[in-house]
Amino acid sequence: MVGRAVDALETHPDLDTAAGVGLIGLSLGGYYAALTAAHEPRIRAAALISGPYRLDWAELPPFVTETLTVRSGSPAAAREFAQRVDLSDLAARITCPLRVVEGGTDITPGVVNAEAAARESARGELVVVPHGDHLLCNATSDWLPSTADWFAQRLVSEQAGHTPAS
Repeated sequence: MVGRAVDALETHPDLDTAAGVGLIGLSLGGYYAALTAAHEPRIRAAALISGPYRLDWAELPPFVTETLTVRSGSPAAAREFAQRVDLSDLAARITCPLRVVEGGTDITPGVVNAEAAARESARGELVVVPHGDHLLCNATSDWLPSTADWFAQRLVSEQAGHTPAS
């Protein structure tokens, strides 16, 4: 699906996609951003914000299992979906720069935070905002401006063919 979006962006005359595309995902979207970065070579930088590395169905809080059940259509389908949310075989396949931003107070049961993805990917980095909650809504100024700058630096550097200094 993201590949189709990139295809569409590449046809837009006012956009320069030569440096590739940056992708950011929040919460479960962080998992999808990592999944896409592992498979879509036009993604040249990705950021996961409070994204899961893995889900453990038995430990997820009721509001999460109920939401997944409604969206998946049944408890069995929701459990199957949760089992597939696992980056352990994919993180090493992410070769673009990867920024993982975690809130230090984000401790949702059953969610293994994506810090392992930063460790296991070729060019990952972890940013922890100690007082940040899930999605870091209470600490936006502590991560969003620097992440925007990080994207700009990475995409320009990727286009030029070199790795930026940290």
